[in-house]
Amino acid sequence: MTTALKTTRHATFGLMSLSLGFVLLSSIINSQPAASQQKPVSKPTGKMVTDRSRESQKKSAALPAPKPQAQAGAGSSVGAVPPAKETAPKLTAAEATADATKAAQGIASHYRGGWQMFLHNPCHTGNSYIDMPPASQGRIKWTFPAEGPIDSSPAIYKGAIYFGSDDGHVYAVDEQNGKLLWRSKLGDKVKSSPAIGDGMLIVGCEDKKIYGLNNRDGKVIWSFETKDRVSSSPAVHEGVAYVGGWDGNLYALDAKSGQLRWQFPRAAESSSGAQDGAGTAVGEGAGNDPAVANANAASSNTQGIPQSSLGRITSSPCIAPGMVIVTAHNGNVYALSTRDGKLVWQFRTGGKLMASPMVLDHLVYFGSWDHAFYAVDLATGKQKWKTGAAESFSIAATGTGGKIFAANDDLKLYCLDARSGKVLWKTPINSPVPLLSSSPAIAGNMLYCGSPDANVYAIDIRNGAIKWKLKTQRPIVSSPALTSGGVCIGSQDGNLYLIN
Repeated sequence: MTTALKTTRHATFGLMSLSLGFVLLSSIINSQPAASQQKPVSKPTGKMVTDRSRESQKKSAALPAPKPQAQAGAGSSVGAVPPAKETAPKLTAAEATADATKAAQGIASHYRGGWQMFLHNPCHTGNSYIDMPPASQGRIKWTFPAEGPIDSSPAIYKGAIYFGSDDGHVYAVDEQNGKLLWRSKLGDKVKSSPAIGDGMLIVGCEDKKIYGLNNRDGKVIWSFETKDRVSSSPAVHEGVAYVGGWDGNLYALDAKSGQLRWQFPRAAESSSGAQDGAGTAVGEGAGNDPAVANANAASSNTQGIPQSSLGRITSSPCIAPGMVIVTAHNGNVYALSTRDGKLVWQFRTGGKLMASPMVLDHLVYFGSWDHAFYAVDLATGKQKWKTGAAESFSIAATGTGGKIFAANDDLKLYCLDARSGKVLWKTPINSPVPLLSSSPAIAGNMLYCGSPDANVYAIDIRNGAIKWKLKTQRPIVSSPALTSGGVCIGSQDGNLYLIN
């Protein structure tokens, strides 16, 4: 009995101890914070380790009535509860417009502090971001003589000015004194305006090639051969150079290596030796009806190819967030994905397109030989407004502060309201020929442009008043580049001028 009694006492004591242990354990567990209870140790799965903290936070946020102190960590059991379906909030039209405006402004403002390509930046706004006019007197600070006419517009970067000439050279001169830094001989006339990107100087040439040069010494690093002349000025952004050719193709090239990323139209769809399609591919007045343009865009998006040969591309493409926009001689504007060159939308006008497009805020602006200037929605390709004139719009427009500046072949410079197209003022440019060719550049409340009458003009953007003009010896085709030290422009007299 003694043994049985001991056994019974031991059993009773063991049960009491076990109960006490459970009580103590329960007390310890209940004394822990709630967050610790929801954080079991996750077991390795053998898969790639990924930080899922954000995903877990999203899931916990979707649960009904979550406890304020509970936070789901990686591997938390909270994730086992099916989350509510997340839907992205729809943007209003005003919000979408504001986002597009901000993104486009971000691209342009990234190029402050230089003039790295035709019309300053990949959007081609022509705005120097210089608050004070760099040339108040219109006096020559220095000139540099090339060995042939200069149609190429200069680029300016870190104290050096780069430009091409009909003598077949690309030049680099010192911004301060105009002294030669280097020159590089290419295969033919250089009418294309060079662009700087990733330590490379990208430029087209009439020997049918696009070149990449080291911007420090002018050494040719690579060349890319097309099927016809290249007078289009490259737009360079995020390591890619976009250049059009007389062969009717737009090329996207790696800026460092010259390797082709894509071309539009695709090689299999492009006809070699394409002839100028102006007057045959487009009908007169086609740009008057936005529905026509939108139907064309829908058709082209379905097919993935343009409706007709692009003819020549002599304009410079411009860049928008995720898109490159190019105009062609067949009268069409093409918006393409920068990633793969696929058509996003297409807009048809009633005449040849020689002027480069410009992206300002959420709109694309361009002029046509159908005597109209257009504003098109960047996202959809739908026409917002158009303004007519007596003659063709042949050169690229620029803009700032809600104003667009576009020269017409009626020998006048137009200032248009950016939102409505209303003509705010017109200033006569006394050219002896009707075809204008020098796009305006903007600094503060002044803009500067050249003219076939051999003059460089300084014009007040507030009212169109001509403040001064400077005479060169031959017509001016080059567009000016601006620095804090002055206005830099080339002339067909073979001289590069810095004017202050």
